[in-house]
Amino acid sequence: MPNPKVQSSNRIQYPNERNNSKGFTLIEVLVATAILGIALTVIIQLFAGGLRLARASKEYTSAINYVNTKMEEIASKQDLEEGVTEGEFDETFHWRVTTNKVDILFLPVEKPWEVKPPIQLFKIKVDILWKSGSKERSAGTETYRTMKVQEDEKKS
Repeated sequence: MPNPKVQSSNRIQYPNERNNSKGFTLIEVLVATAILGIALTVIIQLFAGGLRLARASKEYTSAINYVNTKMEEIASKQDLEEGVTEGEFDETFHWRVTTNKVDILFLPVEKPWEVKPPIQLFKIKVDILWKSGSKERSAGTETYRTMKVQEDEKKS
């Protein structure tokens, strides 16, 4: 039998007997630290991703508000002309409006120059452009609008 060691608590401890002390081993501490490090890294990445998505959502919401503003401005005009116009709302957001006449004579007519419809149909496309980080982003919409043909246009 091995030689027992006498401890101060009058208890004999044998060399093969484990010490029942309360605490963590070095391996347990290292594993817990590694798990904590991985978890914190994931949480920080999720937080940063959430901030990026919030910024993108804010930008798209602003862009849609600008689209609606521009469409209301166009709707209040009394006349439309074909072409492209551009401008900017602020240092970040720029707009482009494309207006095209649409041919509304779909009927097969022998002499199409004899048929003059009383209205003109316009296709209006509004695009809002902005730079977000290193990417160019855009939002837009299209609509159609009818306009009465002016008397001087009917005669020509």
